[in-house]
Amino acid sequence: MFIDNKIFVESGNGPLLNAKRALSALDLSKIKNKKVLIKPNIGRLVAPEKGINTHPQAIAGVIEALKDAGIKKIAIGESPILGVNTMEAFKKSGVTEVAQKYNCELIDMDSIPPREVKIKNGRVLDTTSICSHVFEYDILLSLPVAKCHMHTGVTLGIKNLKGCLYKREKVRYHQLEYKGVEYPEKTLDSAISDLATVLMPHITVIDGYIGMQGLGPSGGDPIKSDFAVASYNAFGADITGCVLMGFNPQEIPHLKIISERMDFSFDFNEYQINPVDFRKFRVNYKQPANDVAIEYPDVVLCDKESCSACLSTVMLFLKRFKDDMSQYLLDDGLLHLAIGKGVTKDDIKEGTVLIGNCTKLAKDFGIYVPGCPPVPTRIYKAITGREPDKNEPEIES
Repeated sequence: MFIDNKIFVESGNGPLLNAKRALSALDLSKIKNKKVLIKPNIGRLVAPEKGINTHPQAIAGVIEALKDAGIKKIAIGESPILGVNTMEAFKKSGVTEVAQKYNCELIDMDSIPPREVKIKNGRVLDTTSICSHVFEYDILLSLPVAKCHMHTGVTLGIKNLKGCLYKREKVRYHQLEYKGVEYPEKTLDSAISDLATVLMPHITVIDGYIGMQGLGPSGGDPIKSDFAVASYNAFGADITGCVLMGFNPQEIPHLKIISERMDFSFDFNEYQINPVDFRKFRVNYKQPANDVAIEYPDVVLCDKESCSACLSTVMLFLKRFKDDMSQYLLDDGLLHLAIGKGVTKDDIKEGTVLIGNCTKLAKDFGIYVPGCPPVPTRIYKAITGREPDKNEPEIES
């Protein structure tokens, strides 16, 4: 809508001031009389400063910048991962308190039927279900937290709009197949590029105060990087965010595909980035492992068409309880787990732990743990027959 090549980076001032100053540097007079929907990443029930959700004070900084620019209609909307109540997630993450302070409406974007949007020349999608609230606002402001992602490398402003998909549509993106033409990238990366042809942020503000490194989107470790990026150029913002996280943006598959399909440039000389020496703010995030076996060599994970919610749950389970599993290994000395709707009895060893509703077709051949997804403590109880001694995790997904 107002695409230009100006990108502003702030660092070292905490979540509120970083976000506020970066966004205020844009010419917000262009949207003064517009209705703005802020789309943070509040996909999970988790407290602030874990690197999983957008920091509530970054949201506050964005709201203050918009209000200072004279923008009166501001709302915050989210459609979290399946099984998470939107309003509970807002409260747990500290967003409800921010919304009340600034008199902003909170929107459960799953509360009304979606809009079916056609996708021309899609790689894997012909149509997609997008939350209808998105279309009631003039400006869609993507406000992600900077995170690594086990499926997509990173999740930033463009990928954050996957959270505008209605309910189970988010899961469907992990279960698509190529038809006719085969591409080298994962179908998920192609699906994100398909979505980008019909839905892109008008403004991106990346919250890099406390991000997530390693096994994101929820099984990694928080990392303090204390930056924010703001731009009307969604692609430019994302590639800048990649650099600040220590990634080569050209190695992020969904960004590579979007660049090719939509003629966006990876050449930083084509952008006006302030400050020009923004790379001095870089904090190298630990990259996600390509295989669970790299992190846990005595674990076998059968992953057939899973979504990131189940994969994240597996990583959280292993992170919390792997050391307690030594007496539950199979006769080959390995812990066998399976996730995804494509799992069959022929894929697994008898006694495998089948995690999530999608594995139910093979449930008679192992330990079946229902849920979408089940929490790590439920997996522990299904394997051991008892409740864990450790406290219930804050993350309920």
